[in-house]
Amino acid sequence: MKFVAQHEGDVIPVEVERHGSGYIVRIDGRELPVDVVKAGEAVHSLRFEDGTQFAFVHQRHGTQHEISFSGAKAVIEIIDPLALRRKAREDEGGEAGDVTALMPGRIVRVLVEPGQTVSRGTGLLILEAMKMENEIQSPIDGTIKEVFVSPGDTVDSGAPLVHIT
Repeated sequence: MKFVAQHEGDVIPVEVERHGSGYIVRIDGRELPVDVVKAGEAVHSLRFEDGTQFAFVHQRHGTQHEISFSGAKAVIEIIDPLALRRKAREDEGGEAGDVTALMPGRIVRVLVEPGQTVSRGTGLLILEAMKMENEIQSPIDGTIKEVFVSPGDTVDSGAPLVHIT
């Protein structure tokens, strides 16, 4: 899974991959094999490959994660990069035209058809990317003029998916 972590104004790309009973965490070009064990409702134990181990408290409030350990506390916002790109595109304004793929993926389902009236936020299709199914929503109110994809199609980032007028 790929994420974007924001801490004190810094934006940090993070990738977490399951590896055996633990995880491989990639941050800023570094690769850290780790094991995480839940030791209570919010208490966890983190063990690194060299045997170093410490406990931390993790509390989540939406996308905000508060992590406390050894008397220190950090608040980190974890954001799905697809959601971040979608929000940026929506903030650019709602003009008629093509809705495009935000990242490469596979079309799982098409939820609309030509001639259908949609409102902003209406689900247009399901795109599987990074092993997650993402609903692509209409950025505007309008009418579906054309659907360029079918279930099973693979698309590149920027590929046109649907045209809305």
